[in-house]
Amino acid sequence: MTPQSYPTMRRIKGFTLIELLVVISVILIVSSVIFIGGSGGEGNKLSSSLRIISGISQGARGQAILKGQNSRIIIYSDSSGNNEVDKRLRFFGLIYRDEVNENQWIAATQGTFLPEGIYFDPDLSSANNWSGGSMNLEYPRASPKSEGGGDEYYYYEFNSNGTLVETDNPWMVIRAGNLSPIGGSLQVNFDDESKSELKAAVILRRSGTTTPVLDPADID
Repeated sequence: MTPQSYPTMRRIKGFTLIELLVVISVILIVSSVIFIGGSGGEGNKLSSSLRIISGISQGARGQAILKGQNSRIIIYSDSSGNNEVDKRLRFFGLIYRDEVNENQWIAATQGTFLPEGIYFDPDLSSANNWSGGSMNLEYPRASPKSEGGGDEYYYYEFNSNGTLVETDNPWMVIRAGNLSPIGGSLQVNFDDESKSELKAAVILRRSGTTTPVLDPADID
């Protein structure tokens, strides 16, 4: 057999770690694009919010791996007075630990809002394995910033290898709500019975992957 008769061998190019992370993130985000039943626009807003927090979760995992430092998803929780009430429980940010000073954090994004009327529910999240971690930080002002100053945020944390710090597969629950005057300031109120079924969640797995929860009956 002459050399010309041998089949042509093609080089197979492998994926880099970064490419694999991007592909996995896209697959997970697309897989969460499922319509959630509800009253018209609010059901669509809930679906959109689920995609947002799924993407943020994978972004936090990717930042931890790429920077080699712990990262956190942060959720604006400051309930004092009526300052920045539009952020309350619907403004999400992404930070990673400074490699020089472990008490300082660097903003990876400028933050993003859930659609109007959809909020993070800390009580239902805590009822489903979330430990309820919180921190104070000036975000997303000039970085790095030391933990302990600024507004209050809830957080979920990833290790530098992309795994979750918490070991019990915590949930991140979101639902429809209203801003109502409570105790002299505007607070998020989830008591509207007409919106009781408008809720969904993302389970953050110990491995760093996510699982959407679409059935409201599975969240209580």
